[in-house]
Amino acid sequence: MGTSRRKFIKISALGFGGAALAATTMDNLGINSYVEGFALENALQKLKQSATYCEVCFWKCAAWVHSDDEGAIHKIIGNDIDPHCNGRLCPRGTGGVGMYTDNDRLKTPLIRKKVDGETTFVAASWDEALTLIASKMKGIKNKYGAESMALLKHGSPGKHFEHLFKAYGSDSIAEPAYAQCRGPRETGFGLTFGSWVGSPEPTDIRDTKCLVLIGSHLGENMHNTQVQEMSDAIDNDATIITVDPRLSTAASKSQHWLAIKPATDIALLLAWMHVLIDEDLYDKAYVDKYTTGFNELREHVKDFTPEWAYGVTTIKPAVIRKTARVMAAAAPSTIIHPGRHVTWYGDDSQRARAIAILNGLLGAWGRRGGFYFKEKIGIPKYPHPPYPKPKWGWEQIGENYPFAEMGITNELIKATIPSKENKYPIKSWVVAGTNLNNSIPNKKLLEEAIDS
Repeated sequence: MGTSRRKFIKISALGFGGAALAATTMDNLGINSYVEGFALENALQKLKQSATYCEVCFWKCAAWVHSDDEGAIHKIIGNDIDPHCNGRLCPRGTGGVGMYTDNDRLKTPLIRKKVDGETTFVAASWDEALTLIASKMKGIKNKYGAESMALLKHGSPGKHFEHLFKAYGSDSIAEPAYAQCRGPRETGFGLTFGSWVGSPEPTDIRDTKCLVLIGSHLGENMHNTQVQEMSDAIDNDATIITVDPRLSTAASKSQHWLAIKPATDIALLLAWMHVLIDEDLYDKAYVDKYTTGFNELREHVKDFTPEWAYGVTTIKPAVIRKTARVMAAAAPSTIIHPGRHVTWYGDDSQRARAIAILNGLLGAWGRRGGFYFKEKIGIPKYPHPPYPKPKWGWEQIGENYPFAEMGITNELIKATIPSKENKYPIKSWVVAGTNLNNSIPNKKLLEEAIDS
């Protein structure tokens, strides 16, 4: 796939928040881009190429690693046949070399010990570390039961540990980042469409005629494919509507920037629904064929006029009506983007439901330029003996959350603190791919659980 200089600059502006490195700057730094390019090509011809994928974020772009005979990595580039990156990695991906060679990267197990009265971490062999962990897991299982050991995980390493835990006999598993990122969105879309959005999001941004970003910052986060496709959509004269209190990178590329008052997204979404229904702009055939409860929705939003929303959102009624009409004119090739990090104000599942309903009114779900239905490759699971059935699992721990699809992190943490009321005590954690100190909101509760 060729990339013109104009497209490169546009994508760079989206990917780096609008910062561009001019040729004069490169000259001032003593870098001749053409000479460097030829030197790189020559070097690549002498280096060994091996396949990998990027684990820096959830997009998991395929890539090629170029290394020398001693195993030193010189370059990581995107795999041009991978639809996640189309041969181009984002800055995080290309910066992966720095992570690999970072002096703070752990290359051997460390065991916490007291040395000369001081608590420190001491390097250990893999045999020593694995033997210690295995003995502790056996001891916990024999004394308290396998269920009392909890896994707090994220990313691909978490998948491997999840298999280990289920084979061990524990289903006390939670993923902190999920609840703090897209969990409420999946609940909202699941309740509306009966299907999660999933990851990566199945948004046909390349072919859309109208892209609405509300609480989503394409170009300032690293959704690689979506940033590239947003550039394509701009080339194709798609209308971009950005709802953001600040002039974000995406807002600077938009025909319509709605500087909304924070925490009032649902009011705007309801007002948009009101306009679509009141002015008969919704996709009637689609709604009649695929939805239930439309009359109840009509009744629910009848008083949520743009004038009402103006008092809540500070967005003028004329702007609300105009943008609703723009969305309807482009439908079904319109996307109200579901967002990724959606934990904002505590009403996030309802906000996601409103986004899903609005997409339904526009007929965008399962349509070109809207949301597409993913295809799966039938890869058989690796054979293994049946997992033992736990006596209890995450569903029984703490308060009941009827729409939860996996363990609730805070409930597992609370279950670690000794209590007479706690029928399902957690005695040990394995933490994989997540930094609890920087991700758990209730630090006091976390520290109490760790100290208990």
